Amino acid sequence: MRKFFWHNMKIGAKYTIVFSVMAVAFISSIFITFLFLQTTDNRMQDTTVKNELSSYAGELVTIYQEKYLFIPEYILLSDDEMLSQYMDKSIEFVEVAKNIKPLLNKQQLLNFDQMIANNHELDQYFFSMIVPNVQQINTDQFAELQKVANELKNETADLGQQLMDAANEESEQSLSTAQNDLKKVTSILILSATFSIVISIILLFFISRNISKSLQNIVQHSGEIASGNLNIKSLTVKGEDEVAQLSYAMNHMGSSLREMISEIREVSREVDQQSTALLDSSVEVKAGSEQVAITIEEMAKGSANQADNSVEISESTQLFSLEVIRAGEQSNELNIFSSEVLEASTSGDKLMKETIQQMDVIHLVMKESLGKITSLENKTRSITELVDVIQSIADQTNLLALNASIEAARAGEAGRGFNVVANEVRNLAEGVAQSVTKISDIVFSIIEETAQISEELNHGYTEVDKGAKQIELTGKSFSAIKVNVEEMTDKIGTISNILEVIEGSSSTINESVEQIAAISEQSAAGSEEISASVDEQVMSVDNISTSAKELAGMVERMNVLIQRFKL
Repeated sequence: MRKFFWHNMKIGAKYTIVFSVMAVAFISSIFITFLFLQTTDNRMQDTTVKNELSSYAGELVTIYQEKYLFIPEYILLSDDEMLSQYMDKSIEFVEVAKNIKPLLNKQQLLNFDQMIANNHELDQYFFSMIVPNVQQINTDQFAELQKVANELKNETADLGQQLMDAANEESEQSLSTAQNDLKKVTSILILSATFSIVISIILLFFISRNISKSLQNIVQHSGEIASGNLNIKSLTVKGEDEVAQLSYAMNHMGSSLREMISEIREVSREVDQQSTALLDSSVEVKAGSEQVAITIEEMAKGSANQADNSVEISESTQLFSLEVIRAGEQSNELNIFSSEVLEASTSGDKLMKETIQQMDVIHLVMKESLGKITSLENKTRSITELVDVIQSIADQTNLLALNASIEAARAGEAGRGFNVVANEVRNLAEGVAQSVTKISDIVFSIIEETAQISEELNHGYTEVDKGAKQIELTGKSFSAIKVNVEEMTDKIGTISNILEVIEGSSSTINESVEQIAAISEQSAAGSEEISASVDEQVMSVDNISTSAKELAGMVERMNVLIQRFKL
């Protein structure tokens, strides 16, 4: 569980822990050092106090000795100024005693109290025994007085010397203890610094080794993808740190590219099949249109002949009364010919309907092809979006590497190894960016070719739609021709019947012949228009066939590009 938690931590958090360990170790050593220094400071202050005590004790002894020296001089000289100086020294003794008393312990306080008592006894002896009787003191009394004062002086000097010796001894002990504490502080600082550096180096070594190993796997994986090998095993990802996230992104990129290339390959196969079917259909439509053109041309010739015959009939009606028998024969021939024309127009109408159905099939195929090309173009643009996402990841990785380099530079010597890792990450990001650039170029090439195919299919779709409409109009014209031919046949039948009663219906025959001539002329003109429309249809089918061939060539080039990838 702890190992899993360690893998889930960010790289920055791992290095933060390392630096935190160092910081805690240094702070602990600083705290311990502070405590020892505080103790050492107390020792030094105590040493200072002991030195002051020794100085004050020496000063008390000196003042006492100076007071002692004033006694024989006063006895000899009886000078009031000396008395005044003695009083000043007594006051000075009291002031020094006030300063030294707070610095004494119980044992030293006993010696101090004895010195105060000796000073008080010396003052009483001086003011009670010497000052009132200074004029009557003889040599023997002077020796006696000097002896008593000397004993007090010697005792007080011994007591002061004891105070000084004790203070000096304690001062030396405090100074020695302080020096030992300083040595301990130095040792603790060295040990704590060594411990912090060793632990930090060990942690940094393991962290850097794990990151370097993971980055090497990522570099090798990205190199395989860059070379077009998408059939590779996914990276093993442990944790959720930045390296793990980069591994997730590489695995996702590989699977996305694999799916994308597979889908493009499938779409390319479908487009190839559709273009082949479209080419076959265009060939069939072209053949049917050519047949329709031939049939319509024959119909046009028949209509022209019919118009000529109608003219001849019109001319012959002027002599119909003289050539009734001949008109009857010609009427039979006309009836047979009209039946043939009716049969031809029925066949042409059937072929035209089949042509319309075929054009509907072509129209549907072109529409499906256009839809698939549009879908291919949209999917290719989705690829571009994926490539943009990969480019953004590479840019962010490069930025992360740059920030890592900056942090490593700030860390100094400790961050040198991390700087190397950051450079490897930045090189990886640049390699991914170059690969993304190449993929982008390929995708943009596919988009341009797809757009060209889409434009050509749009053009072909427009032309097929136009041809379908024209064929539909042609079909309507054929239907009209059929109706007219049927009407013409009925009228020829009527002519045959009229010939039986020709003698009483000459005017009706003239009108019917004129109508036949007009209808024949209209039929000839309609046939010419249908012929022209069919020619245009044949040209449109040729364009469709050419576009289908170009589409097949583009699909073949796309397949060559796709073959670079191994799925």
